[in-house]
Amino acid sequence: MSVLFPLIFSLVALTIFSSMEILLIRTLNRVWWKYRWIRRVTYLLPLFGIFSIATWFGTSFYEIKWLARIASIFVAANLILFLALTLSLPFSGALNTIHHWLEKRGARVDGNGSQKPDENRRVILKGMAVALPLATLSSGMTGLARAFQDTRVYSIPMIFDNLPVELQGLKILHLSDSHLGIYRMLDDWEIAIAKAAKFYPDVVALTGDIADDLTLLPPALEMAISLKPKYGLYASLGNHEYYRGVAEVKEIYNKSSIPLLIGSGMTTYIGGVPLHFGGADDPRRLHQNNFDFLQKTIDKSLDGAPVGAFRILLCHRPEGFDPASQTGIDLTLSGHTHGGQVGFEGKSFFEPFMTGRYLWGKYHNRKSQMYLSSGIGHWFPFRLGCPPEAPIIELVSKS
Repeated sequence: MSVLFPLIFSLVALTIFSSMEILLIRTLNRVWWKYRWIRRVTYLLPLFGIFSIATWFGTSFYEIKWLARIASIFVAANLILFLALTLSLPFSGALNTIHHWLEKRGARVDGNGSQKPDENRRVILKGMAVALPLATLSSGMTGLARAFQDTRVYSIPMIFDNLPVELQGLKILHLSDSHLGIYRMLDDWEIAIAKAAKFYPDVVALTGDIADDLTLLPPALEMAISLKPKYGLYASLGNHEYYRGVAEVKEIYNKSSIPLLIGSGMTTYIGGVPLHFGGADDPRRLHQNNFDFLQKTIDKSLDGAPVGAFRILLCHRPEGFDPASQTGIDLTLSGHTHGGQVGFEGKSFFEPFMTGRYLWGKYHNRKSQMYLSSGIGHWFPFRLGCPPEAPIIELVSKS
């Protein structure tokens, strides 16, 4: 069942965050714990989360897809709520503690006949203690809602010093990380394809994690093929293709007209100029050094590339950009990160805190460039300042 991992993740996350939320309210925000309705809500929320997870499991097992999707959204909303409270309650607790200390101090001072401390200060502290959880909850629900917005399709010029004149203005539609089957469905994919059709892309590149429900992969590929790009469609694998069954994925691609490049490549010619597409395999492993693996599969993808060809690499993992740039590949197209699903001014919010990591957008290394897409979908529905996207990469000459 394709939702098994999200179900397990949701149950574990719910257990952790709900326990933390109860602990934080009872210990740091005891002034709130005195209210019966807060105690009831605190205990009812985890129960609602468990009910939503059970409903999601049951409806997925019996393939009641519309109800399974609703249940999955309720599960996500529950987790976001708990995460928001976990982040904000320690600060509210600190403000409540200061407020409580000021009240006690005020009572002592007033008993001695002296002037009370500033009443406004205590009102502000009390208000801020309530406002913080409300603000994080509001941001969380906004992020949940924006995860379901239509995919943004737009043109991104990428400038190259060595671009042959025949490739000037070449448009490449980059489709990645749609994760069809849970929070993104075929109608979302269809909307993105319809938007992309207005740009008349010359090439379509799919860089993995297209469908978590493999029954949706064949119609998704047919929709991409309907664009009829002049110079073809090319695909590479992501880690989720392995998780869902790579043998079945290969069979689906073999029945389509889209070549699946797994440590292999293909060359097409535009006005006599060779344009080589290579596809890297995916290491499947997370949180390990995959440099050597990626170097080997990238080298294989370049076998047979004509001398002087403009080389484009489809590599699901953006960490493949390091060996690709050392090899001198002109353009790498990647996904996988979803942009961290939180962004600010076109870059991932987490980039300043994760130096050396590629998260979202344009990158340069030596004479190589990469565009890392935030993707069409996600396996957890939350996006804030990092909209779903299917960019059109336009090759532009510097001169």
